[in-house]
Amino acid sequence: MTLYVIGFILAFLLVLGSGMPVGFGLGILALGILTAYTDFEMAIGLGAEKAYGALDSNILVAIPLFILVAQLISESGMGKRLFDAARSFCGRYHSGVGVATITSSGVFSAMTGSSFVSASTMGLIAIPELRRAGYPDKLTAAAITAGGSLGSVIPPSLVMIIYGYLTNESIGALFMAGVVPGIILMVLYSLTLAFFINRSFKNRGSAASPISTSSQEEAPGAASVAADPEVTHMNPPEEVGESHLLTRTEALKEAFWGLMAPVIILGGIYLGIFTASEAAAVAAVYCLLIGFFVYRTINLRKLFNILLDAVSVSAMVAMIVVGGAMMTHGVVIGRVPQNILATVIELDLSPWLLLIVINVFLFVLGMFLEVLALMYLTIPLLIPVIMYMEWDNVWFAVMMLINVNLALITPPMGGVLYVVSHIGKMPIGTVIRGAFLPIAVLIFVLILVMVFPGIATWLPSVM
Repeated sequence: MTLYVIGFILAFLLVLGSGMPVGFGLGILALGILTAYTDFEMAIGLGAEKAYGALDSNILVAIPLFILVAQLISESGMGKRLFDAARSFCGRYHSGVGVATITSSGVFSAMTGSSFVSASTMGLIAIPELRRAGYPDKLTAAAITAGGSLGSVIPPSLVMIIYGYLTNESIGALFMAGVVPGIILMVLYSLTLAFFINRSFKNRGSAASPISTSSQEEAPGAASVAADPEVTHMNPPEEVGESHLLTRTEALKEAFWGLMAPVIILGGIYLGIFTASEAAAVAAVYCLLIGFFVYRTINLRKLFNILLDAVSVSAMVAMIVVGGAMMTHGVVIGRVPQNILATVIELDLSPWLLLIVINVFLFVLGMFLEVLALMYLTIPLLIPVIMYMEWDNVWFAVMMLINVNLALITPPMGGVLYVVSHIGKMPIGTVIRGAFLPIAVLIFVLILVMVFPGIATWLPSVM
């Protein structure tokens, strides 16, 4: 049985390693499995039936809507306003610009649900500011990869929606489960980044020099500020007084409408005013109105391009959902989950040892698989084990999502690493070294959630 399961996983990795799109790879492997257990004609019929059923889901309606929200927020300038507001409060000392990046990325993630959108948008905004503040490229990469990875845990996370769809778990409960771990991650990211930034500047004899808190307009060529890791030039200090308070007030005014978006989304779900799918629709209308009538950064021509981009990304996700649904049915017919459960029972591992083995397994697979492929492979296989061990599904979901975060920033397949490398024009090796900091924090938080399940289950339990 163990060899059978290993053979299935190897076939899965070989198909995805061939370079074909993930959705097509999942579908082709599923057709192969279905054909092996039935015949080709029946496999085609079953595949078509499952493909249609996968898209005929009111749960998954939230995904294209949140993708549209992410595009609207990215184009409306909300990200820049959030960064400016965070920097007005955090940016007086060297570590403040990095902390502002983490904070604004967390709020941005709470509006978009996408790690890639968060990393790309905040990277374009924050990397020039981090370099202007004299940050080494390694710490700049650490700040952006840390902030970008928050999108998979902080609700409304798109991967949470996929997890809820695959396990029939309440999307609202999953969203609430990510709030406390997301806040813990933001705090620990900020503290560890501040420690290493201050130590870096202290080693260069610059630890005592405060930097400007003002949210300056980007100067021409700011995006191409030298990427020299030994840059030590700092902006001059700014007087703390009425002008400083005015800067904070003005920054908060500018960011107010952006800050209200996660309040509306999460508050509405928590209070039972609307479901996750309805929250996505409300958020889309809200961001559209803000972009058109408040910030006035979106017009009809730009809206057309936003819709095209959203449709393109949604179509890609839809293909993965279709392929994943076919794959899930294939592994059920092939009795792969039952074989895995039988192997677990035969091994008679202690619950703690089994949990550690599963998390190590997810971490290793995450190094080589795209995030949605990782979920569609592992969740159907692990659900019988979760039920047999009587583990809380919401608790396990948070551990799964932390592993998804790790998959986003671990080489060689961590997609956020390549986004940061491209936007910041940094060598991929530098970005990987910077990502070690958020990787260490994520592993620590994963252990915390394993030891203290209430971190994940408390908020959903009081809904």
